[in-house]
Amino acid sequence: MDQLPTIQQLKDKLNGFASRYLYETCLGISGGGCKAIYALGVGFRIRSWGVRIKEISGVSAGSAMAFSILSETEEEVIEYMMALTRRNESNINVSNLLKGERLFPHENIYRRAVRYGLNLDKIRQSETKIHILSVKAVPYKGKFPLFNKAKLISETAQAYLKDDADREKGIAGTRVESIMKKWNMKEVIFTNKDLENPAVIEQIIMNSSTIPPVVSFKGDDRIYYLDGGLTNNLLLECFPRNSKIIGVHYDDTTIFGKDPDILKQCYLIRPSGNIPVKKFDYTDPVGIKEAFEMGKEDAERQKDKILDYCKRRFSIEEIKNSIT
Repeated sequence: MDQLPTIQQLKDKLNGFASRYLYETCLGISGGGCKAIYALGVGFRIRSWGVRIKEISGVSAGSAMAFSILSETEEEVIEYMMALTRRNESNINVSNLLKGERLFPHENIYRRAVRYGLNLDKIRQSETKIHILSVKAVPYKGKFPLFNKAKLISETAQAYLKDDADREKGIAGTRVESIMKKWNMKEVIFTNKDLENPAVIEQIIMNSSTIPPVVSFKGDDRIYYLDGGLTNNLLLECFPRNSKIIGVHYDDTTIFGKDPDILKQCYLIRPSGNIPVKKFDYTDPVGIKEAFEMGKEDAERQKDKILDYCKRRFSIEEIKNSIT
């Protein structure tokens, strides 16, 4: 007959189970260009407390932050981005236009930082469910002619900017919805099954972050991917209902029009002041560092509330299974 565990052994098993899974959450990260670095600081701090991230979502630059958090490379990425931006003197290189080279340096810097911050082994070891939002445009017939590509970019950008201006006034915009119907656009969510290797993950992040002409149009002659923020800049709807959800965003336009029931169940975090870096400023290493630190500090100030929110209630079955 097997020897029964002692009371102390049972306590040790139970404590080990509780310490591993006492705090857990789903984490949604909004897009926002360089502003998303703020969310990287929030995520870094939450992870450092031992909170288990069961599921994570990212939109646009938020997708890059999500993978850095899962890769546990937040601080390294910030240092690398500071080094890259320190060498970048301007956000637009007019002289490159005459050379036939890229006019904007953003994509090169962004792509290099994304690549630097990926650790596939860590991502897989985390067992976290991943949701990355993008929008794809599929031509109704054949390929997209070059003229149509230009029209798609122009019309989509105009529709988004006008809708965004309306959201700032508390008005629901419908222009993007109309453009999506016109150009046969649909939302697509990339998940763990799509993460074949670092090169594919990098491309998924770029697909979610495509804001022409800042980041080039991704795709081939049959499918094109655009920024997921066109339709939903903070993906919370992918998470199971009744789960603990932390959503990081940067202004109220991001959550305008969202389902009130989803927002009620979430713990929402936004900056306590102005983020120290502009959305598409890749010349400001100090601002990048300060945005990261601001995210860490804002999270730290709310630590007790966040941990209390993330605290799990264990079922009898879970406790029984953990000590047998």
